[in-house]
Amino acid sequence: MTLRRWPIILFLLVATLATIRLVTTLAEPGSDDGGYADFRDTIHAPVVAMLDGVNPYDVSAYRDSDPDIGQAFPVYSPHHLLLTLPFGVLPRTAAGGLWWALNVVLLVTVSGFVMSRVKPEWGLAGTAGLAAAALLSNPGRFNFLTGQATLPLVLGTYVAFTSPNRWLAGAGTALALIKPQVGIPVLILLAAAGRWRVALDGAWMAAAASAPIVLALSIMEGSPGQLISAVRDNLDTSLSGDEATSSFRIDLLGVIGRETDRQFGTLVTALVFLALIALGIWLLRRWGRVDAVALAVVSLTTLLGLFHLPYDELLLIWPIAALILAGGGLGLGGWRWWTAGWMLAAAFNPLTVRFLRIGRGLDTITSLFLILALVGLTVGIVSRTGRTTPAASA
Repeated sequence: MTLRRWPIILFLLVATLATIRLVTTLAEPGSDDGGYADFRDTIHAPVVAMLDGVNPYDVSAYRDSDPDIGQAFPVYSPHHLLLTLPFGVLPRTAAGGLWWALNVVLLVTVSGFVMSRVKPEWGLAGTAGLAAAALLSNPGRFNFLTGQATLPLVLGTYVAFTSPNRWLAGAGTALALIKPQVGIPVLILLAAAGRWRVALDGAWMAAAASAPIVLALSIMEGSPGQLISAVRDNLDTSLSGDEATSSFRIDLLGVIGRETDRQFGTLVTALVFLALIALGIWLLRRWGRVDAVALAVVSLTTLLGLFHLPYDELLLIWPIAALILAGGGLGLGGWRWWTAGWMLAAAFNPLTVRFLRIGRGLDTITSLFLILALVGLTVGIVSRTGRTTPAASA
């Protein structure tokens, strides 16, 4: 057996064990170790509710529509409901199996995308090895066992920043916009990287895909104003409920709020977000090209800027792999290892191995690792000699 086959065998083994764990979790009533809860509450049940004439953004109506629902439908963009429509027309078990298969395909696709840019000569073995590592990481397991929709956002973000095809890049941006706390930073930072046409294309594609859903929900609610009111109430619930001080949050304000028992209003949240995005814009302009370092800037400022949980760290797959495997340090010098090391520590934080049974403060350590990675990345970019022009728009 050749050495190149071992990563493939490892990935198949890890995926099999993760699947067994998922199945056993689903068989344990009340399990707090994933249980595909996010698939149920954010992928399947919202579409079922909408098809039954219930606005999933209406927190009380949505919860009343299905006794199994465990959390409110997040304020995802309306085109999320359009893209997940096929899952809602299937029985939950069948839809869950299809979503599992899609997650596996997306994990391999993202890993292949990354390795084709980092170590293309490693071929399928490199793709399988990276996919296995990602699945073994905290964000990978969190995403897989809860059934989150993180990997489509990761792939969309990567395509948005790299594809030379304007329409494909725009579609990637629209995909990232499914989750506003990812899509909004991506839009702004795309423009900062010189890809403003891609940002505009993604915005109108997302708006066009959202239009039929907005129309349908407005009819259900009686008027667009009623729909807006329901969305606003949903957002207020998210910002003031248990989610606001969740022990899982890894963004900067989430950590500060958790450790100080404080909840921050819209103004403070907006100011912190804008400060981090301003840092991201400055770093992208100074770096001057779109590569793994640029995606590290995008990922770290995004993760620390708004409401994020550990599975969103999958955005770091490309930056981590590139900083570790690429030759020449990508221009960061010694700060390459500092940045990669802290990002890797965040992804494999041993204190969150039982990630859905963590105690208060353990994901605060993950956030600290991300902050240290951003500090190293900033110093590395600032200290590099020379300065190039931002990438041309696409």
